[in-house]
Amino acid sequence: MRGRGLYVGCGNGRNYVPLVDAGLRLIGLDVSKEAIAQLRAGHPHLTPDLVRADFHDFQSELPFDYIVAIQVFQHGIAAAVRSKFARAAKLLRRGGLLFVRVNSASTDVYHSHRVVERGDRGGFTVRYDEGPKRGLAIRFLSLRELRETLDPWFTPLVPTREQVASRTSPQRGSWAQWEGVWVRR
Repeated sequence: MRGRGLYVGCGNGRNYVPLVDAGLRLIGLDVSKEAIAQLRAGHPHLTPDLVRADFHDFQSELPFDYIVAIQVFQHGIAAAVRSKFARAAKLLRRGGLLFVRVNSASTDVYHSHRVVERGDRGGFTVRYDEGPKRGLAIRFLSLRELRETLDPWFTPLVPTREQVASRTSPQRGSWAQWEGVWVRR
């Protein structure tokens, strides 16, 4: 892939590093001081391309050719999710690509939680009471909600698909995510 990209929520580099090693020019962005420190320690050659900042505060002099956001944009209530897609649109050049994976509303939410918001398009937000996301608000989007959220700025490049994974015992149910690639209009 040509051009310059932004990986939102690069974390400790699990997905980011293989993409960079494959030749992609990617800025790694994460809000976590610890994650960026781990990534820098393990891959010091990447340090110039790693930024610790909130996605909404991040500034770039030039628009990006592509943005990767895997399991990041679903953090927060519906308005926060919409604002992340709007921010991505501002950072992408026209014709740029947005690669996204977000939680699907068909997920069987596992850890103890409270539903704090329900949308009229089938999506909902939970706040976890326990588990690794304790205290966090996480959005689960319906396909309709995802399409309508993206519609002001993006056109699908490929059909959006739902990936469903069954949990292993003792957990029950399944976890589902929407995956897609969109073109900035």
